[in-house]
Amino acid sequence: MQRYTPVRAAHGKVWTQRVLTRILELSRHPLQSEFSASMKNETEHEANDYPFANACSSIESDGERRSSLTGYARNAWRHLPLFLLIAAIAIASFAYGGLMVRYRLFPYSIISDGLKTLQTLREPAIVDDGKFSDQFADVQPESAPANRIQFLDGDSLIEPLLWYGGRFQFLELCPEWGCLAVEFGAAGEVVHAYPLRPDALEQAAEDAATDEFPFELAPTFSFVRDVYPIGMSRYPNGDLLVVFHTDFRAFPYSAGVARIDPNGYPVWFRRDYSHHWPQIEADGSALVPGQMVASESISFHIEGTGLAVEIDCGSDTPYLDTVNVIDGDGRLVESVDLIDALLDSPFAPVLQYTLPGRGCDPIHLNFVHRIGGDTGGAQGMSPGDLVVSMRNLSAFAILDGDSGRVKRVVRGSFFQQHAVRHLEGAKFLMFDNHGRDGAHGPSRLLMVDLANGQETTIFPNDSTPESLSDLFSLFHSKIDISPDRRRAMVVFSQVGAAVEVRLSDGAALNVFRSLHDVSGLEQFSSERVSQSAVFKMYGLDYIRNQE
Repeated sequence: MQRYTPVRAAHGKVWTQRVLTRILELSRHPLQSEFSASMKNETEHEANDYPFANACSSIESDGERRSSLTGYARNAWRHLPLFLLIAAIAIASFAYGGLMVRYRLFPYSIISDGLKTLQTLREPAIVDDGKFSDQFADVQPESAPANRIQFLDGDSLIEPLLWYGGRFQFLELCPEWGCLAVEFGAAGEVVHAYPLRPDALEQAAEDAATDEFPFELAPTFSFVRDVYPIGMSRYPNGDLLVVFHTDFRAFPYSAGVARIDPNGYPVWFRRDYSHHWPQIEADGSALVPGQMVASESISFHIEGTGLAVEIDCGSDTPYLDTVNVIDGDGRLVESVDLIDALLDSPFAPVLQYTLPGRGCDPIHLNFVHRIGGDTGGAQGMSPGDLVVSMRNLSAFAILDGDSGRVKRVVRGSFFQQHAVRHLEGAKFLMFDNHGRDGAHGPSRLLMVDLANGQETTIFPNDSTPESLSDLFSLFHSKIDISPDRRRAMVVFSQVGAAVEVRLSDGAALNVFRSLHDVSGLEQFSSERVSQSAVFKMYGLDYIRNQE
């Protein structure tokens, strides 16, 4: 039994000696050579105690063992200050690291930028293809314009339309970069094309940049390539109010809002954190979703429960959505902090519904619309109030039109919805991205009646043509309601399609497809020469206000 004790002791000492030797090597201590030699001798000495190394080895005497232990203790004591120094440095580094992340101390920004750069370098090769949906349609490229609109009920439109565009879209009308947007008349004819001028937009954005809205840009960021129009609204004189987004090469993803004249030149540009879809009001002002960037995760207590809630954002830079009002000259008139409004209301617990992994974007406001006309006496809403669509909560809220106070929060079977709009009375329409009624969906045009809580899937339905019944959009998407309140334009952004729907029976009246000829652009796949490209579609609106 006694023969096996030195085996365990010898292995323990050898491991310890190697660790200490390595520490001294890294520290380049002047005693390292002497210590290493001593350790080597000690190791060789202990190896003689290994019972299977040499069957004839003798066992150390008690005196030799005491001498060996004394030597180890003497060596350890001699180097104790060095070990304590190393431990102190490690503890201090760990503590400062925590403070650095918490309070953004030096060199946090350098490390953060370096990690972002590394992440960017790991991205796949950049393909400059606009907002291509990675799909091609079985339509000859030269025939794309003639196949964009399919009339299912008659042979014309009722109202003129504003079709959102972007780079490489409508190249037959705007051959340099594509069209920002195109107006179509009642017969489906082109009335006006707004050229996209990315160079002019970039210059205007640079001139409008302020320290109030800083942007972190990856080394590979390109304004011309990475900034794209997502939301629009038309002024009576033909100018467009356009909101721009960026892809993953910039933080935050919002890129600003601009007023664009009919020739495609910016009248003004607000380089701020505006995002998603704006709405121009009768007085010329506009409702625009905006955001701020916080410096810590959102936390709050639920009153009367003692429950503390933290919506974790790993980067501690969550988006705080705002409802902004800007005038026709681009000046901020009013702003409502939506997070604060919810926290100051009885509806604060709804923030716990934010999607898993979405703590950095807990609300994801995507649309603001003013309630007009009669509300049918529905509780918690009045004419002039605002309805806000909150995707990551799968909910919409009613805000007091004057104070911004949250009056009501509505949830249902809808999930990650977009573009909630007031229809009439207590009824609201929305694009429900992921919800379904058991037979139709998951993407659908949904009507919710707040008077009785009833939900009705308007489109698709049992009479919907098979080619349209499975349309699905994972993200984005939008609806617009016709001036006579009898029809809705339902845009399935991800698949580049829109359907005009009659609200009384859900019948599909017209179909619109974002088909474009990119046969002359080599960055697209070889299919470009024989088929039309399908681009993502972010909006197709009825034109109401014309001078």
